[in-house]
Amino acid sequence: MRSSAFKIAAIYTVTSLLWIALSDKILAWTGSAMDVPLVLFISSVKCFAFVLVTGFILYRLILYCNRRLEESESQYRSYFEANPSPMWIYNRRTLNFTAANNAAIATYGYTLDEFKNMTILDIRPKADVGKVYSTIKNLTNGYNDSGIWTHLKKDGTPIQVRVTSHVITSGKEDHIMAMATPVTES
Repeated sequence: MRSSAFKIAAIYTVTSLLWIALSDKILAWTGSAMDVPLVLFISSVKCFAFVLVTGFILYRLILYCNRRLEESESQYRSYFEANPSPMWIYNRRTLNFTAANNAAIATYGYTLDEFKNMTILDIRPKADVGKVYSTIKNLTNGYNDSGIWTHLKKDGTPIQVRVTSHVITSGKEDHIMAMATPVTES
């Protein structure tokens, strides 16, 4: 996003400088043959045209950048939602689920709304609560492999999963993106 903002500012600056330099040269070149009120009128028109042209250019650049941002967001959202492994995002402080992908919904049996009204402790045996808090406290920025855990489906069926996660820092609070890969017995 920063590079887009820089590009917009750079294009605006270059366009502005070219407009000012070239339009003043043309006006000075032709102005000697015109009377002062006409030169002043043309100068005013030139200023209005500058504002309209650069306003339109800025509008188009912002639309273009917003469209690219929306496409990128949609692409990354689809990576999360369509991932074949159960994934979710939760608030690090409250432990509330903020999102769950389709694989998590299918594997655990909860709807997305049910997930969003739960915490990560709700899918764990009560005996693991202390270990969950300890593990979350020790998560680092980057890849975290928390090992194999027992999770509980909606119907109470236990499943063994390998939990990996990544801290997502956005705004005031950290969120954790976690993936629970079912462990198959061999």
